[in-house]
Amino acid sequence: MSVRPFIATALIFVLAALCIAPSISATENPSGLQATAGVGYVDMNWQPVSGADRYYIYRGTVDEVTLIGSVSANFTSYHDADVSEGANYLYYVTAWDNGTESAPSNSISITVPVGEEANIILPVLAIVLSVIAIQVCIVMLLYFSKQKTQLK
Repeated sequence: MSVRPFIATALIFVLAALCIAPSISATENPSGLQATAGVGYVDMNWQPVSGADRYYIYRGTVDEVTLIGSVSANFTSYHDADVSEGANYLYYVTAWDNGTESAPSNSISITVPVGEEANIILPVLAIVLSVIAIQVCIVMLLYFSKQKTQLK
């Protein structure tokens, strides 16, 4: 058996791999994902990925994650204002390069704080009582001034 056909076949496979290899993108995944939450929003930022065209932002729970937005490669941050107070969310980011999606970044779990309820009853009650007290004072002043003029 001749070794030549085997070497020729191996050489064809190596050449084919070299021709195809440059078109396969090995997009690195974003790293350093950080998030801060405030009442009604979550802000995220991450480290840029060289050669990335876009970043896709995912949000969800441990069971289900959905795509919530994308930004061009010029941006490495995202503001999510479609959140519920008191809810816990899981976020991660992927990079896109020539139609190839990277592996996910590190994931972040964050809870959106609950805003304080605006207790309007106490200030309104204080204003109403103040107005009543002023009216009582005016009525008393008018009464006593009338009494004073009748005594003369």
